[in-house]
This record gives sequence, structure tokens and C-alpha cells, in this order.
Amino acid sequence: MLQGQHQVEPWARIFNFSLASLIILNVLALMLETVDALYEEWKVFFFFFELFSVSIFIAEYLLRLWVANLHPKYQQPVGGRIRYLFSPLALIDLMAFLPSLLLMSGLDLRSLRILRLVRVVRLLHVPRFNKAMYAIWQAARSKSAEFLIAGTIMFVLLILCSSLAYFAEHEAQPKAFSSIPASLWWGIMTMTTVGYGDVYPVTVLGKIIAAFFAVLGIGFFALPSAILASALIEQARKKEISKACPHCGGELKD
Repeated sequence: MLQGQHQVEPWARIFNFSLASLIILNVLALMLETVDALYEEWKVFFFFFELFSVSIFIAEYLLRLWVANLHPKYQQPVGGRIRYLFSPLALIDLMAFLPSLLLMSGLDLRSLRILRLVRVVRLLHVPRFNKAMYAIWQAARSKSAEFLIAGTIMFVLLILCSSLAYFAEHEAQPKAFSSIPASLWWGIMTMTTVGYGDVYPVTVLGKIIAAFFAVLGIGFFALPSAILASALIEQARKKEISKACPHCGGELKD
């Protein structure tokens, strides 16, 4: 919203880079705070860094709210800003600093610290990330039917895998394979080839089923990635064609 639609001014690039860096540093700080020894030694630093970050996020939030009516979607001075307050990105911005404000107020809401991870989602404000996510979303939408078919096939295979494993292993391992729903955990681990090893077949038939569906899962669970990749390639080709001159085939300049 703070950037132009066609060209990004140098100050805007510096702002976007600084904001992205601050968000990444905040996520790293949250991770490091979970190390007790490190947190006890650098507690003061973490506190003031959080205070600095929250101040920046609040200032940016208020600035975006102030200029919201410059966007065609939020043109009304009051009503437009209210609609912006309830937009997805504005709510994400709010969640980036609200938990910290509640914690700093003295309320014992330690469980809300995890909501600070929402800040990483704010990278979507950066134009480059925004454009990339929009391209992926458009590509995924263009292949929605293919994704639905692939998802249905994977679901059917998962049910078959779990059901067959239940009937093959239930007598040998009544606790591990107590029911078909309980066997779903093993089925997911097998077909995704994660294999934590906490549950595994011991019968010959169970091992054959596991081997068959493990090999099958490699191909079918990679199918959504292949569909998305083909959609992105098609989208890139269409973009190149739209930029080409219909007469000479040369690249059109803005």
C-alpha cells in the first residue's frame, strides 16, 4: 500500500528491506529465547529488542491505517479505514504486536508468545514476496481440478494402506494397530516415507503392504508438486507471450 504500483522508490526498497530484516531477527530472537541459559544471560537485551520491535510495528501499523484511504478499495476517510482494519493483512499486522503489549502490561499470558511467530507472515507485505505468493496462488487456482483429483487419489490410497495394515497386523500388534483410524498414523508415515519407527509391521504380509505403499507413495505424494510446477511454467510462458510483439515477436517495453 505504501509503494507505487509500477516502480518502487529507493526509500521504499530500503523500508521493505529493513522491515523484512526486523521480522526475521524477531523470529530468530523468539527461537533463541527458548534456550534457558541464553535467555537468562541476555534477558535485558531480548526485552529492549522486543520493545524496539513493537514500537516499529505499531508505528508502521498506524501509518498504514492513516494512508489506507489512498487505496481505491478503502477510499472513504472513515469507512475505508474501518474496512482496512478488518482486512487479513491488517489483522496480521495487529497480531504482530498485540500479544507483546498484553505481556508487557503485566498479564500472565505466556502462551501468547507463540503468536509472535505471526510476524513472519508479515513478509507478505514486501512486494517481492507478495508478487511471488500471488503467482503461486494463481497457478494453484488454475489447476484446482487436478489438485482435487490428486488429493482424492492420495486419500483413497491412504485409507487402503491403513485398512490393509490393520487387518494384517492387528492380531500380532493389537495395541499399535488397534483400529483403522489408529493405523492412519502408520499409513501417513509410510506413504510419505517419513518412517518415525515408533510403529512398524512385524508380519510378512504387513511388510509387503508397507513396501508396496511406500514405493507408491513416493510417486503420488510428489504429484501435487509436479502439478504446481507445471502450472507455474505455463503461467511464465503466458507472461512471456503477453510481452511479445504480435508482429515481430520482439519484447514489448513498458
